[in-house]
Amino acid sequence: MTQEENREHKKYIDIRKERIAGDIMRQVREQMIVWLPFLNRAILRMPYSPLRESTVAEQNEENAVREYEALLPATNGEAVYADPDAIIRLYRRDRTRLYRVYLHMIFHCLFCHPFRYDRLNIEMWDLSADIAVENVILSLERKELALPEDKNKRAFIGVLKDAVAPLTADNIYHYYYKHRPYFEKDRGKSSLFLADTHGMWLSANEMFGKEIISREGESDSNNGDTAQRWKDLSNAVKLDAEIFQRYRDSMPGSAIDNIRALYKEKQDYSSFLKKFVALREEIRVNPDEYDYIYYTYGMQLYKNMPLIEPLEYQDMNRIHDFVIAIDTSGSCQGRIVRCFLNKTYTILKESDAFFSNMNVHIIQCDSEIQSDDTIRSMAEFDRYISHLKVRGYGGTDFRPVFRHVDEHIKNRDFTDLRGMIYFTDGLGVFPNSAPEYPVAFIVIEDDLEKPKIPAWAYTLVTTVEEFDRKARKSFL
Repeated sequence: MTQEENREHKKYIDIRKERIAGDIMRQVREQMIVWLPFLNRAILRMPYSPLRESTVAEQNEENAVREYEALLPATNGEAVYADPDAIIRLYRRDRTRLYRVYLHMIFHCLFCHPFRYDRLNIEMWDLSADIAVENVILSLERKELALPEDKNKRAFIGVLKDAVAPLTADNIYHYYYKHRPYFEKDRGKSSLFLADTHGMWLSANEMFGKEIISREGESDSNNGDTAQRWKDLSNAVKLDAEIFQRYRDSMPGSAIDNIRALYKEKQDYSSFLKKFVALREEIRVNPDEYDYIYYTYGMQLYKNMPLIEPLEYQDMNRIHDFVIAIDTSGSCQGRIVRCFLNKTYTILKESDAFFSNMNVHIIQCDSEIQSDDTIRSMAEFDRYISHLKVRGYGGTDFRPVFRHVDEHIKNRDFTDLRGMIYFTDGLGVFPNSAPEYPVAFIVIEDDLEKPKIPAWAYTLVTTVEEFDRKARKSFL
């Protein structure tokens, strides 16, 4: 054969392999819909697209699994990408594993794992997401999807459940983040839960330096709406699963519980904080209602008298009186407090949330009031953070802060108090009754123990990672 004939023959073989791999993956998808009909929306949303790799040498049967591990399937939320040779060999050697790999990626997307890849420690998030997904798959209790290593997975997950509940990727990651020695011990289990590569979670156009080619022959890219589509789809799938469970007893309730918990959205602190922005008036020209035509005409006609005065009042989402309370008990470290204040300051400054004559009290308290500093401007806020000294480190009692604020109101130090945010681990004594102003507790989880916040308070349960920016350097 000539060189040109060899190229044409190789091209023909590659096309045949892609078609065979495509037929296999269509069969996989159809079978999955039969087994798990409540996932039909997600399965139809996730087609197969070949990953063309010309540098992989032909290998014998003994090395087939090794090659598969080097070319693990991947997804960016738009499709499942995999080398046709890997699909064909895996289908021939271990068909059940191919089903599991595909289902594994479906759940990753339903729980939006690929779209939350900005974690401080990527390896930790990879393992946490894989464990969470495999736990849900195991809870389905489908014999058709059983693998030999499932027994070992169940044993590992059983131990982990004693420390983490529910077993979501967020909770597992938080547990490992706070207990690094446990992660170092468990990271060797990553291969046990490995099913796909997460390389495309970082980049939609590149995976290990290989070009991702769509069926139309063009480079594929991750659509900016992909994450939102999967988020919407996950809600539909949850409803389908609950209906399926109601009319078919073959869907274990434990699977529904895991699905419900796994994509339960955690609210962003920035969005949460904006709930406490008050609506009031500030003397300021309203450009939306300023009519320059009439104003200019009046000045020309009457010289120094405008025909219509500009409206000087404009409704603004601004804060005047506000309280930031900080739990300075032993569990709330000074570095975390400083990072919390920095983030709060940044959010409020960027959102132009304060009036120019603001009256913000930053109160430090453990079991008693340690300090009460009044902030009158953003410049003072900035200086306060720069020279912050955390005082306290005793027990936790929230009641002194509320009594202290009530005294301020009684003395008319606050004329329009719009709210209080209380940064804490949530483990302390709460007031028996609700105050007259809105209160939000920003709660740092402590070993996944969920404190019982009173029903009258807003609550945002978050993690140390949310505010601890210095920790980033130690984990990367």
